[in-house]
Amino acid sequence: MRSSRATFATAAVLCGLLTSCTGEDGSNKPDVPKPSQSTVAPPPQEPLTAPEVDAGYKEILSEGPHRGVQQFGTIELPKGESWIKVNCISRSKPVDLEISLEGIGGFSLGCSGVEAEKNANQMNLNSARKLHFTVVTEESVRWYVSIQVPKQ
Repeated sequence: MRSSRATFATAAVLCGLLTSCTGEDGSNKPDVPKPSQSTVAPPPQEPLTAPEVDAGYKEILSEGPHRGVQQFGTIELPKGESWIKVNCISRSKPVDLEISLEGIGGFSLGCSGVEAEKNANQMNLNSARKLHFTVVTEESVRWYVSIQVPKQ
């Protein structure tokens, strides 16, 4: 009898251990806690404003706020110094924005997902030119552009 009591006690202990590893629904899978929502908020985005016009300059093109791709047709840039200023911000991840001036090239700049990026690019033309102006970027990017030339 002693051996049957010992066997019964061992079986009861094993049964208790085995049932403690079952989930609430009776399956053999252990309970996994449900994920909680994050309490960390994303950083606030800085407000986006138009580029400032420098003293002694005038704007010959001012556009924005826009999103994504925009074509502005033909603009006339005078001989000498011109500035292309772009302020941009992405809705989430950093994204590139490209400026294209048909006939003379272009440039690319990054638009952050947190801070408004403020960029200024100088050009010096040997003669006045009529150029087709295009901005290319994703829809998630909001931007302003300003082309400025010295007042005469």
